Amino acid sequence: MSFRTTSLGETHAFGEAVSELMNPGMTIVLVGGLGAGKTAFTQGVAKGLGIESRVTSPTFTMVATYDVDGRRGIRTLLHADLYRVGSGIEADDLAIGELVEEGAVAMVEWGDVAPDVLGGDQVFVHIETGSEDDERIFHFVDTDDIFNGGLISAAFERWGQS
Repeated sequence: MSFRTTSLGETHAFGEAVSELMNPGMTIVLVGGLGAGKTAFTQGVAKGLGIESRVTSPTFTMVATYDVDGRRGIRTLLHADLYRVGSGIEADDLAIGELVEEGAVAMVEWGDVAPDVLGGDQVFVHIETGSEDDERIFHFVDTDDIFNGGLISAAFERWGQS
């Protein structure tokens, strides 16, 4: 299932809508080139989870954690960036899988380099840049039947797109 946004604000709003579908133990693996919108999408998800602090790309820290108010049982948002990770062993050292199992949700940029160590119920989101500067196309690949296309469509329609 694919969706399109045409501005940074729309990308944030779409992330907020998708956050409504998240449950503890979910990992969203973000795949896309540099500047594709992985962090912008994560910022929207964070806002939808009630996180008010500034969310930035954890390129150098590799994992950032944000406390969530417990809505839907989610205690923590993990935002990881595996761009600099060279192997699954290095990714495993970050303990993302273990943290997700303890009631967190994770947004993992470049997570396709080591999906086996991420744990949780994984949804892959491939993000492409469109023909316009701020246009982004989101392709959802629901590898574990975490949520179906109808739920994603409903969230997107609530947000105001079809």
